[in-house]
Amino acid sequence: MGSAPHCHRAAACERVEQNDEGGTMLTGGRDAKRGSEDRTPGTDASAKQVRLMIVDDHPAVRLGLQQLLDCQPNFSVAAVCIDAEGAAARAEAERIDVAVVDYQLGGRNGLWLCRQLRRLPDPPHVIIFSAFANDHLAACCAVAGAGAVLNKGVLGSELCDAVRSVVRGRRLLPRVSQPLADMLRRRLPEREQMLFGMLLAGIPRVEIARTLAMSARELNCRADAMLRDLEPLPGEASASDRPQRRLDRERLIPRPRPASPLRG
Repeated sequence: MGSAPHCHRAAACERVEQNDEGGTMLTGGRDAKRGSEDRTPGTDASAKQVRLMIVDDHPAVRLGLQQLLDCQPNFSVAAVCIDAEGAAARAEAERIDVAVVDYQLGGRNGLWLCRQLRRLPDPPHVIIFSAFANDHLAACCAVAGAGAVLNKGVLGSELCDAVRSVVRGRRLLPRVSQPLADMLRRRLPEREQMLFGMLLAGIPRVEIARTLAMSARELNCRADAMLRDLEPLPGEASASDRPQRRLDRERLIPRPRPASPLRG
């Protein structure tokens, strides 16, 4: 991501808080009560204050994103979180318009967080901002309900443009190639394959639920199950596999032999 412009905005008080679920978050000192500002659907992003949440487990990335986004007209960084659980709790407590979320967060990943955020009564738009952005992740983002996926190598201006776009209701997910879509579809039970195709095509979920005669709750449950079948991404271990993979790697690392005693 390109370097952030220097900003002379008065620094807000910040503090590190521990939430009820054990997630640590860095929070701004602004009055950030849910409902303190009107959120009118379809309002032009240039005419309203866009409240953002940054979720990344790397301190340098968090700082860079905060400096970049807080200096944009009508952007306000309301929360900076280091893990998915803390971010989910924060979004429940106050209004967030857009969450910029890393995919890998150490514990629960960004797609899990996306699913939690999209279940809220007034759900924020979610941008998955990851060094692992590819077609596979884009397909998972479509199932999770993310509005965009961006590689961390993009310019800062591209990220800002993406924030404005998702606020306007645009969907910024790359088109998934047919061979990859077919490969991912084969991972799913037959009853989920049509649903996967509809989500991948960007059909609104309200329309999907009506077409398939299911409730929003059932659609959410099936999307969650689908993500479990579609993940992990290539080269990534699932959460349950990571400790074993780490042990396997350690066994492959040759250990130095103890020095032989000197003989006189």
